[in-house]
Amino acid sequence: MKNMKFSLLAAFAMMLAVSSFTGCTDPCKDVTCVKGECVEGDCVCDTGYEGVDCGTALNAKFDGSFSMTAETCTNSGSISAPYAVTIAASSTDPSKIVFTGLYEEAGATANAVIATNGTDLTIARANYSNFNAEIAGTGTLSADKSTLTLTYTIYDSGNGNVLDVCTSTLTRQ
Repeated sequence: MKNMKFSLLAAFAMMLAVSSFTGCTDPCKDVTCVKGECVEGDCVCDTGYEGVDCGTALNAKFDGSFSMTAETCTNSGSISAPYAVTIAASSTDPSKIVFTGLYEEAGATANAVIATNGTDLTIARANYSNFNAEIAGTGTLSADKSTLTLTYTIYDSGNGNVLDVCTSTLTRQ
C-alpha cells in the first residue's frame, strides 16, 4: 500500500513537472526586433524607431521634396507662388530632420526634432539664413504623410525681435 501511494505521488509529481515545463512558451521566441526589445511577444522600440519590428527610423517618413503650397506670414504676407523645401533625414539620429529652403531662403537650413508620436516636430530656436536671423517652430505631418503643417517664427538675431510669424502647408512632391 505504501509503495502504491508512493508510486501515485511520484507519478503525480512527474506529470506536474512535465506540464509545468511544457506549458511555458516564450512569446518572444519567433519575434525579431531590429531596434528594440521584445516584451510579451511585441517589440518595444528604441527612441527614434517605429514599426512592428522597430526597423523604421521616425525620420524616414519626413524625408523628401516638398512644395510650400500655402504660406501666410504676419509681416511678409502670403506667398505668390509655391516654392521648394527639402526635408532630409539625419543620418546620425533617427529622430532628427533638416529643412532646407524655409522662408524662401534656398540654401538656409533648420534642424528639427521629431516627437515620440512620430508626427509632430519642433524646430528649436537657432541661427537661420544669411540675413542675421533665427528660426523656431512646430509642425505636424499628416497621417498619409502627404502634407506637413508648419508654424515658424523668424527672429532678428541681433536684438531678438520677431521679424515674421508664418503658418504654412507643405505638400509632398
